[in-house]
Amino acid sequence: GFFALMVAVLTFIALFVQMAYSGWERLTPEFFTSFPSRRAPQAGILSAWMGSLLVMLVTAVAAVPLGVAAGTYLEEYAPKNLVTDIIEINVTNLAGVPSIVYGLLALSIFVYAFGLGQSIVSAGLTLALLILPIVIVATRESIRAIPHHIREGAYGLGATRWQVTRDH
Repeated sequence: GFFALMVAVLTFIALFVQMAYSGWERLTPEFFTSFPSRRAPQAGILSAWMGSLLVMLVTAVAAVPLGVAAGTYLEEYAPKNLVTDIIEINVTNLAGVPSIVYGLLALSIFVYAFGLGQSIVSAGLTLALLILPIVIVATRESIRAIPHHIREGAYGLGATRWQVTRDH
């Protein structure tokens, strides 16, 4: 097993070194600042960089505020009853859903139902749906990690529930 692993690793290293050696002269500033072209010496990756950055921006703008607000509400303000228990179970289960399911859901909702087409907005909202359960769970876990004596001290000094949530 070890011998087979070493053959695979050495093959990978040899292929990577050969690729880096033969492509090193093409890594110029123009490669990063020009658009794709049919001519290899003029081809660049600017549109891929900008598209990725814009999709990440849409994802962050959509998922982070909503996820943090939902996690804060579920942890601090929501009453502990059957409905919130069901929501918590569903949020936790959504973190384990394969990404292809989110892709098909977003295709039917964002692309066809909302008419956004194949755009940066539909891609960003799809990724926002994908990371939203993770943001909610991380927010809830970080709120739970705050020691109770800090909360009780703030309440003892007259802070409101919102002030304790926001500041502590």
